[in-house]
Amino acid sequence: MAESGQYKISEKEMEQLRANSKKAKKAEPAQKEKKGAGKIILRVLGWIIAVAYFALLIFGKRFISEEGEFLSSLDLFSGNENPNHLIRIASLCILTLSASAVLRFLIGRMAASKNITKRTGKAIIELLGNLVKYVAYIVLIFLILNALGVNTTELLAGLGILGLIIGLGVTSLIEDIVAGIFIIAERIFDVGDIIVLDGYRGTVVSIGIRSTKIADIGGDILTVRNSSIGSVVNLTDRVSCAALTIPLAPHESLDRVEEVIKNANIAAIEEKYPDIMEGAPMYLGLCDITKKGVQMLLFIAACNEEKRYDVERALYHEIKTIFDNNNIQLGSPGIEE
Repeated sequence: MAESGQYKISEKEMEQLRANSKKAKKAEPAQKEKKGAGKIILRVLGWIIAVAYFALLIFGKRFISEEGEFLSSLDLFSGNENPNHLIRIASLCILTLSASAVLRFLIGRMAASKNITKRTGKAIIELLGNLVKYVAYIVLIFLILNALGVNTTELLAGLGILGLIIGLGVTSLIEDIVAGIFIIAERIFDVGDIIVLDGYRGTVVSIGIRSTKIADIGGDILTVRNSSIGSVVNLTDRVSCAALTIPLAPHESLDRVEEVIKNANIAAIEEKYPDIMEGAPMYLGLCDITKKGVQMLLFIAACNEEKRYDVERALYHEIKTIFDNNNIQLGSPGIEE
């Protein structure tokens, strides 16, 4: 959702809207279950294959000839100079992907630890996990080519020249990668932070090598190239302020209204709403008078950024109730002054 303030809907209300949607009830859970079940099946199959592979390497010598084609091709350190290419390639794939999966699992545990992410940042850990995955794929490709008899040294030299030629034509990609590295290194924002980027307010979902994804409160995701990210306001590292202006009718006496506010003890509102932090709500006084004579009164309260809209709406409710109980009439600023 943009910061324009056209509508302000809390996370709880969005969940209620989604729950009331028939399409969300019927389609989304079924799709999520299918995707989740598919991922689980693939992971289980992968671990079964990996366990069987390592079991054959460790215990296979007891019931399979060590000098046979199968076991000598499967064992990368057997010294067999003429292995079965299919078995050797399968062995390379299982070993490389297993090592990558273990490293990514450990990195995932690190990302889930708040003690670690406080010091290093979740974005750095997630980027490290992606780097391990891509490096594993590249290493695997070269290992397979080497197993097939391809001279990888000459291939690397050729790729270096080709990469230089391609690099001259993809400067935008290089700019995105460099910008992503600086965003993470300088900790401009991290995964989970609430930021405002060009008027778009949302939570950082991921910081990739090339792009950053930001989700608003409605779940819509904005994907931005790292090199195009300019001025950013990070709302997470500080206490936010829920501020609202109440229009007072021109004929109302400001002295009487302020006396009502004083006697109403708006400080007690803090006890009703735990989202209000660092002191009670405050009335700061008259902040503007429109051309129609409407008096604008300013109220503020400290809160976490993710709860700002909830606190603003709570304050609107409480102050409107106080004014109604004391027969104080609100004004109408109007669309055009």
